[in-house]
Amino acid sequence: MAVSQYLRPESLIDAVKNHFTPDVVHRASSLVGEPESSTRSALNAAVPSILGGLVNTVSSGEGANALSGLIRNGGFGAAAESASSLFSGGSATNNMMGSGQHLLGKIFGNKSASVADVIAKSSGVSSASATKLLSLAAPLTLGVLERTTPGNDSASLANTLLHGRSEILAAAPAGLSQVLGTASTETRPDVIRESEVSAPVRINRFVESEPVREAAPVVTEPPHVPRGMRWLPLLLIALAAAGLLLYLRGRSAQPRNAATGTVQQVGETAAVNLPGGRSISVPRGSINYALATFLADPSAGPLPKTFVFDNLNFESATTQLTPQSTSTVTNLAEVLKAYPNARVELVGHTDNTGAPDTNQTLSQDRANAVKAMLVSQGVNGDAIATNGYGQTRPVATNDTPEGRERNRRLELNVMSK
Repeated sequence: MAVSQYLRPESLIDAVKNHFTPDVVHRASSLVGEPESSTRSALNAAVPSILGGLVNTVSSGEGANALSGLIRNGGFGAAAESASSLFSGGSATNNMMGSGQHLLGKIFGNKSASVADVIAKSSGVSSASATKLLSLAAPLTLGVLERTTPGNDSASLANTLLHGRSEILAAAPAGLSQVLGTASTETRPDVIRESEVSAPVRINRFVESEPVREAAPVVTEPPHVPRGMRWLPLLLIALAAAGLLLYLRGRSAQPRNAATGTVQQVGETAAVNLPGGRSISVPRGSINYALATFLADPSAGPLPKTFVFDNLNFESATTQLTPQSTSTVTNLAEVLKAYPNARVELVGHTDNTGAPDTNQTLSQDRANAVKAMLVSQGVNGDAIATNGYGQTRPVATNDTPEGRERNRRLELNVMSK
């Protein structure tokens, strides 16, 4: 049967994503307690992840037959007919979530948790939220596949999925191919996605050949330099380079406080003992060191007290934290759990790049994303308020890269302790 009789994989992805209307995303966001922007990102990442698992499934005749039987007997078409009900909560949602978790086990085997972690990392939601969303997206995806694949026999399903294997994996979140053990465009440098190309690109292919042997350079000594003093210029250069390196390292180890412009003295790592017998290891002068010190002193004040995060960065225009920033949130969660009476506010700010409304939304979503991470690690959500002011409260000029960097910040206000 000709391939044209089947949906192209990107059409299948879109057919599922089209169910994620603003109302559905709002319901899903309320269901898992995550920001709507992060929830939509997680749902959009879940669809190609599920399809990627199905590609693996139908790679064998036995797997294709199993998928055909699963769709034929699963009754997943109902999920595709009413996605809003799927995410509305209550017993129907819980039942479908249970079915979805069983379905994920069929698709991913013992890798379901790892797939959820990949989606959580790519979207900024917690792993628990990613698992719930993945469990509900799975029956929806199979419902759409059931309704759009002619015949639903094993050959038709395999043809639909395998025909677009590379496109499905290209749309999947980074790291999924490593979890599933599949080759994707992540590991193929000769594949460039069209959406990433703004001008004609030439791909050069290199053939390994016999290495070129270079003639040894001929060094001539100035006749006027005494033989015993030849090393002196080199020594002076080496000493100057070492001094410059130490100077630069010293400056890089002292982040600026975005609110005041003063240098925070971040020294060696120190163990901070917390109430309840726990301790964290953080740099002296970091936000978690200063916050723990402030909360431990009943006389410290006044309130509210503002702390500016010194190592909390987001991927550009997203709510996704950089990998280096997660330890800051993890240590912050330990501090806040150790002082359960503290009430804090997370406040997001941006520079003036982009539309003001977009910046305000982004600053709020980033504050909400950090709160969600803290709650997922056991912090009482009622103790954390969030706010976003966008570009309205700069602390530096937006006319320079350094100023814009200082304006892109997240603050923590201690309201009571």
